[in-house]
Amino acid sequence: MRYPPEHKARTRERILQAAADVFRRQGYHAAGIDQVMAAAGLTAGAFYNHFPSKEALLAEVLPYLLSRKLGILPEPESPSGEKAWALTFIESYLSAAHRDHPERGCAVPAVVSELPRSGEAPRTAFQDLLRALQSRLADELGGSGPEEPAREQALVLLALCVGGITLSRAVPDADLREEVLVACRKHALRLLQQEQPGE
Repeated sequence: MRYPPEHKARTRERILQAAADVFRRQGYHAAGIDQVMAAAGLTAGAFYNHFPSKEALLAEVLPYLLSRKLGILPEPESPSGEKAWALTFIESYLSAAHRDHPERGCAVPAVVSELPRSGEAPRTAFQDLLRALQSRLADELGGSGPEEPAREQALVLLALCVGGITLSRAVPDADLREEVLVACRKHALRLLQQEQPGE
């Protein structure tokens, strides 16, 4: 049976969406190709018609998540520089809802610890994602040039967000889980409100 040309593109999209969901739920190494393909409603044998390896799939899932804004980027509601986007990002990222529903949130906490053991392609894809988020936050903070303090602050904010949500998910004690989120959110918001030079 011959399929129309757009069929392969739609199938590839289904696999990327399924992989994004499975990797966020289970992490990259714990999830197998069989699970990803089952989540996509496809047979495991069809995987290699679309991707040469699981690692290649991960390398495409990360930019796919960024482009689709799946749990990573809130839609901007204000012009750059007014910090409303960054405020929304921090409050939604370091929230109990994000902590308790990783399958609907950012994939970075689920895969970041596994990336050092991955090949160059997934690590480069993550690097691109990190730089895009850094630039977006730096714009909100008032400057995105290479020497701007805002770029350094953006990295600190991202580290607080990813580290905070990861630690909060990792512990069973409900009070400590909440304490981690509150502490990281408080310091991230304080950093966000600091005035940049020249403001």
